[in-house]
Amino acid sequence: MIVDKCAEAELQPGCMTQHPGFEAVCLNPWVLQVEYASLVQYYGDYDQDVFTIEERYRHTAYRTFVRWCWGYLGRKIRVVLPSCVVVKIRSTFTSERYTGFKLPSLHPQ
Repeated sequence: MIVDKCAEAELQPGCMTQHPGFEAVCLNPWVLQVEYASLVQYYGDYDQDVFTIEERYRHTAYRTFVRWCWGYLGRKIRVVLPSCVVVKIRSTFTSERYTGFKLPSLHPQ
């Protein structure tokens, strides 16, 4: 699907952050606010007091990118995002609390 997005913009397959629609769809705070409101309406409140605005934007940007490229995938279907997309979203919406992926403990306490 990412190849299709590149083809529609007449780009060589590569970094999706170069697509002319990427910034408008995934990095625009106004778009992300509307998308977040849709998520809250559909799934219920996401503990808004727990997350910073940057964390909400980042989460919403990842979801918006997936929907833009693959459409609605369903509850249990996941895809790996291109690293260029993750880096761009993460650098745009920074968080001091970001820890990255952590393996769960194999020795429960």
